Amino acid sequence: MNVFTYLMALAKVRYEIGVQKKFNQRFLLPYLRELEEKYGGKFPSEQVKKILNYYGLFIPSVLCASYKRLYGKKLTEEERRRVSLFGILTPVGDDLFDIDKLDVESIRLITYTPESYHATTFSSNVAKEIQSYLLNHVPVRDAYLQASRNVFEIQLETIKQTNPTITRAEIEPITWAKGGYSVIIYHQTMNETASPEMYAALFNIGALMQFDNDCFDIYKDIQDGIFTLASRCPDYRKIKKLYLERVVEANRSVRNLPYPQSRKNEFLVIMHAIISQGLVAIDQMIKLQDTIGKPVDCLQQPRKALITDMQKIPNIIRWMKYAYMLPKM
Repeated sequence: MNVFTYLMALAKVRYEIGVQKKFNQRFLLPYLRELEEKYGGKFPSEQVKKILNYYGLFIPSVLCASYKRLYGKKLTEEERRRVSLFGILTPVGDDLFDIDKLDVESIRLITYTPESYHATTFSSNVAKEIQSYLLNHVPVRDAYLQASRNVFEIQLETIKQTNPTITRAEIEPITWAKGGYSVIIYHQTMNETASPEMYAALFNIGALMQFDNDCFDIYKDIQDGIFTLASRCPDYRKIKKLYLERVVEANRSVRNLPYPQSRKNEFLVIMHAIISQGLVAIDQMIKLQDTIGKPVDCLQQPRKALITDMQKIPNIIRWMKYAYMLPKM
């Protein structure tokens, strides 16, 4: 894997981001306004930013376009539409739990049989419309429905992470499943359903992404009352070891895919350009641990100690080093 592979992979991501931005202006943003008018509600400004800059931009252009290149194909206009619609559904689905406080049965109906649910809130109307569209338009409905079921069930499991008595042994499988299933469901909105090999690779990549997020968002999760592997940690060197073990496992599962090596190398470069920021955060926590000379009690640390500033030159350099190193492991 040479420098040219890295440069070409990142150039393709930049191109895909440009394509998705144009699509968002042409379809996604007008559709958000259409939903607001239709259901008499308003997407919070922060949620619109998340949709346009992350769920409806990063996911289609970085994740899904990369899946398609593994297959030697391009993201079609209809696939882009379905993926982008799910980019709305993801944060709106969180609102059903966090803001609307819908009961489990209501969310189950919206997930499996949305046409049978009588929606009364803005978020539930939006979720019902989008899930109905996806269930009627995804090429492999059963695969998408199973992916929806997995996401729904792990969403219920994550509620346990708000319990201060939860153990690390309980947190770990929730972490892997939450990340793995969240990545897989986007794939299942596309034309190809994931083969067993692809499913395993995506699960491992998604698990690592969730771990990355938890390491990077320690302060935010503490403020939200969420306990993670990263915030409930007796030794951050052990967390780093676990992180690198997951990298090796994810890389192995990608290399087992039956596609040309050049495509797999490109895919790993792009994935690790995202994932490697978590290691920068872990290194910062190791430094803090060494400075205080004992295990870090995150609940007792100030915000500054737990926030990783990725604008700092040393952190950028460290990130680039890891982004270059991890795909080769």
